[in-house]
Amino acid sequence: MAKHGMEKSLKRLNAPSKLILPRKDRVWLAKPRAGTHRRSESIALVSLLRDLLKIADTAREADTIIKAGKVMVDGRVIKDPKFPVGFMDVVYIPAVDITYYLDLDDNGKLVARRDNRKHKYLKITGKRTVNNGKRQFSFDDGRSLLQDAGYKVGDTLKLSIPDFKVIGHYPMEVGSKCVVTGGKHAGEHGKIAGIIPGTPESRAKVEIKTDDGKNFITVKDYIFVVES
Repeated sequence: MAKHGMEKSLKRLNAPSKLILPRKDRVWLAKPRAGTHRRSESIALVSLLRDLLKIADTAREADTIIKAGKVMVDGRVIKDPKFPVGFMDVVYIPAVDITYYLDLDDNGKLVARRDNRKHKYLKITGKRTVNNGKRQFSFDDGRSLLQDAGYKVGDTLKLSIPDFKVIGHYPMEVGSKCVVTGGKHAGEHGKIAGIIPGTPESRAKVEIKTDDGKNFITVKDYIFVVES
């Protein structure tokens, strides 16, 4: 008999390559819901608490913590255990007053770093003019913002949490510091040395120079500009 609908879980052996998880520790892993991040680039909140942060010993314990409203992501309480958490999301545990943000390690794997930040970095992925003449900017986590500003697609904005007011702007231009978020160079940091426009046959690319003097070219969509 045919299966109807999508599988609600996945085997740990088939987990996305961006996750650092012991492949033989447990058989099953919670599948993140479709939402703010792609499934291949995120981890379910319940798995984050149990496997990355080690706040809970079991999925049931992590599930109880989340449903009790004891976890905040980007300034709002999340009660969905399968809520997708990904790159640059800020996770706050009020009971112990500890904040983490999701970053990439040198191998392009998602890691949780402890930090007291009250802001989030978002990459602009689209912009359009709406009826009132203002510009609407779309971000990599699905969020949008109305602003009378000349930001460009590819730029990074620094927004305060939880009110999400712009407190910093980092343009994608030659000389900007950045991190590569995809491809074989994922997780590498450097400066933009050149931007190669796209053509109908190929995507736009960026030349990166790392701190140790190495140069490489990667797809422009993989570039996330960071604060100097």
